[in-house]
Amino acid sequence: MTIAEMREHADRALKYFFQTMPDVPFEEDDIIIDFAPPSRMFARYKVLCQKYRPRYIIPKEHEEQLANSISGQAIIGEGKSAILICTKQPLLKASLPYIIFHELIHIYCAKVEIDGEHFFDLYGNETPYEADEILHDGYYIWSEFIADYYATKYTRSGQFAFESVRNRIIKCLEKDITTPKDNRRDFVWACLDLITMYEAETILNRLTEPDIIISGESTTAQNLRSVFNDCVQLLYRQIQKEKPYKITEDFIVELGDSYNSFETVNTLYRCEQMGGIENAMQIFASKIKTKN
Repeated sequence: MTIAEMREHADRALKYFFQTMPDVPFEEDDIIIDFAPPSRMFARYKVLCQKYRPRYIIPKEHEEQLANSISGQAIIGEGKSAILICTKQPLLKASLPYIIFHELIHIYCAKVEIDGEHFFDLYGNETPYEADEILHDGYYIWSEFIADYYATKYTRSGQFAFESVRNRIIKCLEKDITTPKDNRRDFVWACLDLITMYEAETILNRLTEPDIIISGESTTAQNLRSVFNDCVQLLYRQIQKEKPYKITEDFIVELGDSYNSFETVNTLYRCEQMGGIENAMQIFASKIKTKN
């Protein structure tokens, strides 16, 4: 697609958002949509941040993320806000409405989630939020989930049966403890898939059963089913509310705490599956030795 075609599709997606979401706390003219190839994403992002969010401190790792994995990025300003879209990605024309809706939900939630305050502004850069793993993880999980939830609900047709989403859920659970990585995005997608399936309520009521996703009768397997269920149920209950985008610090802390429990127990479960802690550590040590 040409830039002109991208802008035309983006304008339609923006109008659709305003037709769909209730009580949008900004105007169409308050949203700037820009485009850049991967090699220019970070440079353009810095310019947009300086213009619309000058006090924001850009994390060091964001440069690599923008160049390699991010399809869209919202810059949430006090007045106007911006959305930066990567031009080089497969099926951009088809995915553009989803990307824009997702980023607009980030902006929307920032304006309405806590009595007109943005959670990130209250707990964000240079505050305890960045140093508090529970708050940090809880808000990341929630903000990406709610953006994915609404974007999926309003821009993608059809729902899947459980068997068709099982692989994504298994990917989230099958954490490779020998090569630690950020598991949060896989976790968000797994929860989203479960909650937006055709038979969601039926499956959600059975998450603690050993034959659904997490196999095994060990204490670790039982604990993993329990903490995974806690996380999914927290998200599910939140979206049942009349205004699910309204959040509290207590909700974010509970979600972050549940997710951290999930990560801990999931690591123990993976060690158990690999033959125990000692075997897992031997594998880890051999990989380090190979690298050196």
